[in-house]
Amino acid sequence: MNSSKILEILSAYNPFWISGAIDAGIPRDLLPACCAQVQSKEVLVLKGIRHSGKSTLMNQVIQELLKTGILPTAVLRVNLEEPLFASEYSITLLEDIYRTYRERVYPEGKCWVFLDEIQQVTDWESWVRGRQDTEDIKFFVTGSSASILSREIGTKLTGRNVTFEVFPLSFIEYLRFNDVDVRTELDYFNKKTTIRNLFHEYLMYGGFPEVTLKKTENEKKILLKSYFDDILYRDIVSRYEIRDVTSLRNLAVYLLTQVARPTNISKLKKNFSISQDKTESYISALLESYLLFQITSFSYSLKHSMRSGFKPYAIDNGLRNRVAFSFSEDTGWQVENVIACFLRQQYEEVYFSKNGNEIDFIVKEGMHIRRRIQVWYDDISVREIPSRELARFIIPLQGDDNPESILLTNDYEDVIEHDGISIRCIPVVKYLLSW
Repeated sequence: MNSSKILEILSAYNPFWISGAIDAGIPRDLLPACCAQVQSKEVLVLKGIRHSGKSTLMNQVIQELLKTGILPTAVLRVNLEEPLFASEYSITLLEDIYRTYRERVYPEGKCWVFLDEIQQVTDWESWVRGRQDTEDIKFFVTGSSASILSREIGTKLTGRNVTFEVFPLSFIEYLRFNDVDVRTELDYFNKKTTIRNLFHEYLMYGGFPEVTLKKTENEKKILLKSYFDDILYRDIVSRYEIRDVTSLRNLAVYLLTQVARPTNISKLKKNFSISQDKTESYISALLESYLLFQITSFSYSLKHSMRSGFKPYAIDNGLRNRVAFSFSEDTGWQVENVIACFLRQQYEEVYFSKNGNEIDFIVKEGMHIRRRIQVWYDDISVREIPSRELARFIIPLQGDDNPESILLTNDYEDVIEHDGISIRCIPVVKYLLSW
């Protein structure tokens, strides 16, 4: 591709070169952490499911950079999913883009280079490292594949990167996108009816930013369906060269339908009449695309934990609800899925327990169990917790840990002493706000 054509494409993606400003939308909670890295040498990596807001977050970082007074032309933003680049994905393309930028836009001086959807370019990390070693460049990259980015970064950019995962909107971000600001417990009580109504919308349509901003149910549903197809075909089928698309799609829909319910490879391969290798590779691809994530059973024995299977969760409720088969009211599963997503972002080690009475979530920090969390989303009018739900916390864990016991409810709030254990009952929506 010749230099003039490259410059034409770059001009379209960098209008701030002329205007000096960029429209970056509603700030995400991750923005301050990203901005704290703008002067560091390390490559900043943003990875997460397609359409979660990585590109917008990148624009927000650019917006903050421009506010500091740097020249707009000192910033280069490249969308590597630009169709005109599709036939030329290689480090040669990156070199041609960068050379055009230096020759015709910003000849010298420190620059900030933003590369969107970097997984499109094979061996990109070698090119980034080479430039990083020889020039004063701050790189920002985004990608929609967990394992590919981890593998590439691990081999060529070890110790040279800072990585953040970008998820669909948290509930508190969702409220902000709906012009509801909740910063204190008093705010929560004063706006409780509005917050609860929005929570039910969040359960149904999830937190993808563009979906949240759509005004009608039909618009939301159409966009969610297109997201699912986009992720399935672009991030999984095409990338992993999968031929049996029907089995892959059926497996994805099944796991999305069965969120929060334990399963295992043997059961899945039998249900879909496919080999164990194919079942494992399909699940791996679904996880790598961020469409799903899994939580395994807690055990101090890795072998026992692996034998116990896993519970699948959808990265977004709206995406799940749009394609899942639901034959009855499944609000309880939807709520548990929201909590799983919240915990996935808050803690590195989250498990479930099958030791007697099942506990939905076990939070481990270092060598110790810190929290046991059970979701019990019953009728709002409930004024007493059934003993069977309290009994889940009685069974001791392995070791001598004395973790916090939390029961997440519809609207019931109290601290209950039960058989010597203190159990905090917290409404789900209040827990998700986490001041």
